[in-house]
Amino acid sequence: MSVDYILSLVEHYGPFIIFICLFFGVVGIPAPEETLVVIIGILIHQHTLPAIPSILCAFFGVLCGFLFSYTIGRYAGTPFLYKITRFLRLNDFKVRAFQEKYEANYKRALLTGLYIPGARQINPYLAGISQIAFMPYLIVSLIGTTIWVVPFMTIGFVTANIVTIKYEFLPLIGICIGIIFILYFVIKRKYRKKS
Repeated sequence: MSVDYILSLVEHYGPFIIFICLFFGVVGIPAPEETLVVIIGILIHQHTLPAIPSILCAFFGVLCGFLFSYTIGRYAGTPFLYKITRFLRLNDFKVRAFQEKYEANYKRALLTGLYIPGARQINPYLAGISQIAFMPYLIVSLIGTTIWVVPFMTIGFVTANIVTIKYEFLPLIGICIGIIFILYFVIKRKYRKKS
């Protein structure tokens, strides 16, 4: 979906389309999610969109996408995973080792993966397939949704009249934010080892 097409839908249908686009963007249907969230911030600043409904629809669109993907992964993803592993000729030991490693690091994978297109869509399915408990997953999803939606919307709101951002660079900004999060976790881990 192109940005201009999504923009026309948002302007015509309002917050409901924000929810739909972000939900399906997280589930895996290609949509420029970062760009959309920044544009929502710009349109809120310009009073084209109502602030509270738009923010809530963006937040719940992403969160519901995470929960839906997790549910699909949990209840329908395991047979699919085994088909892929057989095709890739991976034995059960390697699959279990991957799942154990993912379970140990799923929080970090979900939070940093939000800023990496592709990883944002795959991680919720992997969490479901790995049978991560629902409540911890929900808490991490709430935190992740907040730290992804708020910064991009703030970028749009703050820069609406100051700077013109080329929309094609927004995924790169997301990747940079993801790298900052990864560095934060790496430095924190090294600091813990030293103390």
